[in-house]
Amino acid sequence: MSSKVAGAMRIAAAMTVVVSLIAAGWLARSPWIVVLATPALTVLYALGKFRQWQMAWRAGGVRSVCLALLVALPVQLVLGYVFYLIGRGLGSLVAPAPVLAFGASDLLGVGFVFLIGLACSFAIIKLEANASDREDAHTPTAVDRTAAPTEEVELDIDPRPLTPDTFFKSPGYWRPDPLREALEGRGKRVAKPPLAASDAQIAAAEERTGFRLPESLRALYRTLDGGYVGALYVPLKRDAGPVFDDWRGAFSIDYSSLYPLKDLRTVRAHYEDFTDDPDDMPAQADTLLVLQARYGDMTLLDYGQPGEPRVSIVDFARHGDLPDITFESFDAFFQALRRPKEEAPRPFDRTLFRSKPLGDLSKEDRATAFWGEGVHPFVNMAKGRDDGWQPKAAADDALIDETEARLGVPLPEAIRQLWRARNGGNVAYRFLEDGPGEFEPFEELAPLEYVATLAELSRRIDFAPGETPWHASIAGADKLVVLNARRDELVLLDYRREGDASLLVVEDFGDAGIGNARTFEDIRVLIARLRKFERSASSAS
Repeated sequence: MSSKVAGAMRIAAAMTVVVSLIAAGWLARSPWIVVLATPALTVLYALGKFRQWQMAWRAGGVRSVCLALLVALPVQLVLGYVFYLIGRGLGSLVAPAPVLAFGASDLLGVGFVFLIGLACSFAIIKLEANASDREDAHTPTAVDRTAAPTEEVELDIDPRPLTPDTFFKSPGYWRPDPLREALEGRGKRVAKPPLAASDAQIAAAEERTGFRLPESLRALYRTLDGGYVGALYVPLKRDAGPVFDDWRGAFSIDYSSLYPLKDLRTVRAHYEDFTDDPDDMPAQADTLLVLQARYGDMTLLDYGQPGEPRVSIVDFARHGDLPDITFESFDAFFQALRRPKEEAPRPFDRTLFRSKPLGDLSKEDRATAFWGEGVHPFVNMAKGRDDGWQPKAAADDALIDETEARLGVPLPEAIRQLWRARNGGNVAYRFLEDGPGEFEPFEELAPLEYVATLAELSRRIDFAPGETPWHASIAGADKLVVLNARRDELVLLDYRREGDASLLVVEDFGDAGIGNARTFEDIRVLIARLRKFERSASSAS
């Protein structure tokens, strides 16, 4: 009810101002009355958009408000004269009269209209604030607006709120990968930093930046010291629909990450990386702490006022200092965050995009066809070495014998044949039918010079305090030979049982170790079943 009354009062106040200006022209009052009324009109205009002016004040203080006033004043002056001239024209047609000189009655008239408008504006602000409070108490932050069948869905949002356990998706692509670094280093020491931040690290970051982090953000850092959070959005309006205009991406949607503690810094420090011009610096840059940034698109903690910092999402490049949306606390921001719903897998006809199995080729062609065109990344890294050492292009008998002696186990014949054709690299035949879908055991495999046991790689790593090394926590780690490692994905030869080695494919080593590994007992059969990407004639048409 309050919002309806406020709307009616807003219309009445606007009509009072318009009618007053038209009446001034009709009565042939002095045109200077419009100049006198312009500041009053601007104040009433600002009060009519009270929330937007509040945001401008929070974003840039006096500077932002003054800049906005410089734009609003001439606009109100022009509009005032438009309505005055309408009245003057109508008055001249009905009862022509000379323009009167400016007098005290004009001053009183402007003051009277201003007071009426001022009273209406304050009443509207109060009524709308009350209505907003009631909506906050009864309306959820985000509503499940599943689109009707005829409604076009641009952004299908999952209405379920996030929790600290579901906030992070992974440690992030740029996080150190100690297992791969140990494999590539061929003996050099590698540090494995802890994934979660300690209280000491949080305190050090707060001391460095000069700002205390909100407690709920500190709890997130205790879970993971920054990382990939996936696509996250906040609603820009109540009852936001499945369209992009109703939502704002958080944490710079292309990056979708929370900075680690070591990278937290102010907007000023961020801008000083690429500009020395003070005019380029956003307002209050020293009190804005960047949680993530992609150029001018930033998610910020705003310490511009006492108490808990607000959270603002801004795009300085597009909208200047004015935030797209501001939350009064990090808790309120976190409660508003939502993810898009996961898309259902699209139907995929593998017969249109997959070759025949590798086993259908002649035995002479299989090993060469298995490999793709690209070399393994380790080869490119080796080319930059000062000593000129590089892995061999193909594994000869000497390299195979040397590798087996170093590992203490014989390589399966199927592995020998493949590496004789090429000493590691990208794999072309890497897709395996897996029920209705498919499985990709590996994309690349390392040159034999780098292949090592999991125990050996573990001993090359300096683990974080309190973390058990893999050679101590995984039984038989010295019998697990690593053919490739990337992030939490491993390809292993398993010699822990009597007989021929099996192949293990691990996809979540960091979380589950090798407990969830997929095991292929017969490596030769696995290789024969693999297919590569190949567009068929029917798919091309």
